[in-house]
Order: sequence, then structure tokens, then C-alpha cells
Amino acid sequence: MGQRRIYFSTRDLLMMAALAALGGVVSTYVNAIGDFFQSIFGFAGTTQWAAGLHVLWLTLAVGLTRKQGAGIVTGILKGGVELLTGNTHGLLIVLIDVVAGLLVDLGFLPFKNKDSLPACCLAGGLASASNVFVFQLFASVPADTLAYGVVLLVGAVAFLSGIVFAGVLAWVLLNALRRAGVVKDRPPVLMGRRTYPIFLAVAVLLTVALTLYLRVALRGPSIVHIGGAVAAAYDYPQQHGDIVQITATSYTGVPVQELLVRAQPEAGASLLLVRGSDGYAFFISMDEVRDNGDLLLSPQREGDDADYNIVGARNQKAWVRGVTELVVVGSATLEVSGALVKPVLYDPNDWQYNMDSTRLDVGDGSHKYQGVPLGLVLQAAEPDARATAVVVYTDGEPLSYSLAEVLGDDDLRLFTIIGESDVTFALARLDDGQVLAARVTRIEVR
Repeated sequence: MGQRRIYFSTRDLLMMAALAALGGVVSTYVNAIGDFFQSIFGFAGTTQWAAGLHVLWLTLAVGLTRKQGAGIVTGILKGGVELLTGNTHGLLIVLIDVVAGLLVDLGFLPFKNKDSLPACCLAGGLASASNVFVFQLFASVPADTLAYGVVLLVGAVAFLSGIVFAGVLAWVLLNALRRAGVVKDRPPVLMGRRTYPIFLAVAVLLTVALTLYLRVALRGPSIVHIGGAVAAAYDYPQQHGDIVQITATSYTGVPVQELLVRAQPEAGASLLLVRGSDGYAFFISMDEVRDNGDLLLSPQREGDDADYNIVGARNQKAWVRGVTELVVVGSATLEVSGALVKPVLYDPNDWQYNMDSTRLDVGDGSHKYQGVPLGLVLQAAEPDARATAVVVYTDGEPLSYSLAEVLGDDDLRLFTIIGESDVTFALARLDDGQVLAARVTRIEVR
């Protein structure tokens, strides 16, 4: 009796795992580029020009294995990689990648020739556009026809990005690899007529289950506390529920600047910490709170069932779901001095677009924090040509590093630690989450 063949071979699984890992890592840098463009244009939809780069790896998986279902499997693996490497969207990124993988497989399904350019473009376009609508499930519902039009417009941008990057680029790469002999040209392998519908049904059930779970898990409280360095802390909407809602950037909500005016921030307040029900938190400068009229606390439902999101922030990382509290922070800077041409007070607000996140345990359990390369901060301060060392002062013994080592190590990062009512700084590694100093008090270049 012959040995039963396994549909996905070890080679297929290794290839899909490698593509998922590459895609997860590359997505971090694509997000950073997207943040840069968003910082220029100030609208979250501007990041969708690169949506196809997130999906490229899924279409490549189907093209390289030439097997149905490869998009779904690679999407699940890629979502797991991004979740474990500290993606700021948490479990939601898994749902996004699963949906993208499902649509990649469905996009290829109508075509007999799975290697055709139209097949790649349809699969890539549908999968890339899906992230816009998945995010919309967990964001504020647009208030009017114009707002729905904006969502569709952003979705169209993502669809075109998918055609270019996940369709045309994937097709070109696959053909180049085959011509070069790197990949052997093999006929497509189809699942059994009964097996494939079952496989798709399981994928759809997984998608629905994740969606339902996240709709409950990401739902925030109906009361948002506004406090910290203020003279009149209060709970919204139990107090000051008379603040008029407005519509801006396709969302409806209460202006954050008006919420803080009622709380009376102390003089010199520098940051507003936004904390979500899932433990995620990010900061917004008080300058942006005063200047950005599109920054809203947006209700997701009505009445006693309402919960709130922060929308309209210039940095997409500050679009926080399920907001539990807004905390005003008086001061959040760190002295960086010594043999520098431009000694500075490090302000995390100046570096928010250079930050990436990972999970750290600084003494109160594992939480997700954002960090900027310490070498990048020192480089901007212009070390003296004769400087050779960096001394990091802590609550305990100071730590000493070679300046060349710090400047060349992108994983050595200065993390912003968002506490209950303050901000401190920690030195840790991005790659493995190793905390080197839980509380940094000063940095000196010698």
C-alpha cells in the first residue's frame, strides 16, 4: 500500500513560514514609512498607498507553492509573527492577515491559469483593500454619506496599491524566479472537491470567531476619566455631557481640546496619555491637543451602551480604541548632555514617528511600550569627534556603552514608559525585550 501524500509538504510549510516571517518584519518598516507620510499629510488614509506591500507575501506564497489554501495559511502565520513582535494593533492584526489570506485564495479561485497577471491583480487588490474595511469594523461608524465616500476612497487607494505591489510586482518576481531557475515550474495542485470547501468554511468560521471576539474584547467602558495634572478631574459623560459633538475627518465626536478645557490642565502640561481597555496606551502632545480640531473622542454606540475611540490624531499610533482614560502629564523629558554639539532635553513627542513597539516588563508585568533607537537620538545631538562613551544614569548603578556601539545598534532603544499618571524612560532591546535599565534618569556622552 503506497504512502499517503500530505497536501502541504515540509517544503511548502517552510516556504510559507519564511514568507510570513519576512512579511511580518517588512510590515514594521512599511508602517514606519506610512507614519512618515501621515506626519506630512495628517490623514490616516495616506498610509494605504503601501497596503499592497503587506499582502505581497501572501500572493507570493500561492505562486511559489502553486497550491490552494496557501494564502490563508501564510496569512495566519504572518498575523502570528506580527502579533508576537509587538504590532500596536494586537490581536486585530491577526484578523486582518487572516481576511487578507482568505481573499487572496478566493481571488485566484475563478482563474484556470493561476499564474496570469489578472489573477494576481484581483487577489492582491481584494486582499489589500480588506484591511480598510476590517479596521472600519472597530472604528467610529461614519456619520454621513460623505464619510462613507471617504472610506470607499481610501479602500480604492488600498485596492490600487494591491494591484501594483501584491499583483504586478508579485507576478514579475515569480516569473523572474522561474526564468532564473530558482523556482521549478510545477503544475498547480488542487485540493479535493470536498476538501477545499471544508477548508474555506473553516477559514471563514475562524474569521467570524475572531471578529466576534474582538468586537467584545476591544469594547471599552461607557465612562472615560479625564485626570492627571488637572485642577478639575471628572468622568465623561456623567459630567460635562453637554459638550457639543462635531463631525471632522469622517468621524463624529467630542473635541478633545474642549474636554481638557473643562478639566483645566496645569501650566506646563506637556503630554496627554490616552489609555485603552486592552492595555495599549499612547501619547499626544498638548500642542496638538490645542491645535488639532479634528482630534475627537468618538462614541461607538449610543446612550448607556456607548464606548469611545480617539480618532483624528496626526500619528496613527494614537488612534486608540476602547478609551478608558485621558491623563494629562506635567513634564516628560530626559536630559541628554555631555560631549555634544547640541545637548537636548529628550522629548518623546519629537520622536514618535521613529518609534516601534515591543513588550517589556519594567516591574509591573509585561506591557507594550514604544521605543526610539538611542543611537538616533544621540546622532541628532551631534556627538563631539573625541567622544567615545555613553553613560546611562539609572536609579542604581550607571551603565556604560561604547558610543560606536550605541550609534550602530538599532535595537538598543530608549522606551517611553507610560505609567498611571506620569511618563518615565527605560533602556531595553527591541529584538528580545530585554530590559537593561527600568528607569533612566539622565544620559551623558563622554
